[in-house]
Amino acid sequence: MSYEAPFAGIKVIDLSQGIAAPYAGMLLAQYGATVIKVEVLDGGDWVRASAPQPGGNTALSVMGNLGKQSIGLDLKSDVGRDVLWRLLDGADVFMEGFRPTVIKRLGFDYDAVSARVPRILYLSMSGFGQTGPYAERPAMDPVLQAFSGFMAENPDPDGKPSNIASIPVDMITALYAFQALSAALYARRDEPKGRYIEASLMQGAAWLNTYAMLQRIIFNGDPPGFKAPRSVYPTADGWILVIVAGRRGWGDFCEALEQKSLAEDARFQTVKDRAAHAAVLAPILSEILRTRPSAHWQERFTQYGVMHSVANGSLDMLRDPHVEATGLFSYLAQPGLADPMPIPSIPGAPALRSGTPLGTAPLAGADTDAVLAAHGFSAAEIAGLRARKVVAGSD
Repeated sequence: MSYEAPFAGIKVIDLSQGIAAPYAGMLLAQYGATVIKVEVLDGGDWVRASAPQPGGNTALSVMGNLGKQSIGLDLKSDVGRDVLWRLLDGADVFMEGFRPTVIKRLGFDYDAVSARVPRILYLSMSGFGQTGPYAERPAMDPVLQAFSGFMAENPDPDGKPSNIASIPVDMITALYAFQALSAALYARRDEPKGRYIEASLMQGAAWLNTYAMLQRIIFNGDPPGFKAPRSVYPTADGWILVIVAGRRGWGDFCEALEQKSLAEDARFQTVKDRAAHAAVLAPILSEILRTRPSAHWQERFTQYGVMHSVANGSLDMLRDPHVEATGLFSYLAQPGLADPMPIPSIPGAPALRSGTPLGTAPLAGADTDAVLAAHGFSAAEIAGLRARKVVAGSD
């Protein structure tokens, strides 16, 4: 065990699909665990469906599988299930992301697995949880954005609830799942048995929207604008976010704009004043800011300590000089993709390097033979399984 690989020696069997649970498993791998991704035959995890080649990599499969080993396995067959039981020998963590009744039908629910592997830490990931009237509903990130109120808190200019495209519910749920597994691995040192851990997109979405929900409860409806202005405004060549905060914030902002009269306007002296007159203030600021390019305002706002950022496109961020100077992204070549993928560094984990196991997301079933051999399957057994189409990959 070391700071670089605190989970070295931990074995994880990952049956999860999508991105929330797989991303949690990917983090375990980046901190040293051996993570075996068990994928269905004929294309693997459903997030590979849009890959340039069958069973290839996509944005989600790269994010969710860096550092894992992939085996293609038919879990609908008795022989395939027998193979999975052999893989589970000596495992520390089992992860699944099916709807609640599916994993039990396969014969790998918590009771069955813990009876064979008593110290297993078992993670179930679902959309709406394992119980309750919505437990069997299929769900993805946007569904829980809508259900939780998160979309309603982020309306478009016409008031229509708006979906955030960057899968925030999946990502926060993944981080909570990784946190729960990490804590359980630490606690298990002093425990004779493992435990069952449940995580759901509903839980993640609830925490994502808790601030807005509590604000509405505290203020019995629409909360006041604590920071005004706080918005995105047009510039001569783009858009810029501005947040005015602190006792001197308004004055500094007006100085940066070179608008003394605005600073002295009685309608805008306090946060409450500016919130009350927001409909008047917003057009004034838009007209001022659209007269100069974003770079000009960045320089002025930096000089006067005004919180701001240009509203970059996703690819603009990659080219930002600060991002380049800090080495935030590593460019990692991935099987099945023509161009190296920019992947952000993971706090506390070793730097990602192209061409290394931790920097590679395998194709579906790419490690089948190696994984089986490591679990005591002979070459003849592996050939037999492949001939019967129980396993796939490693051609």
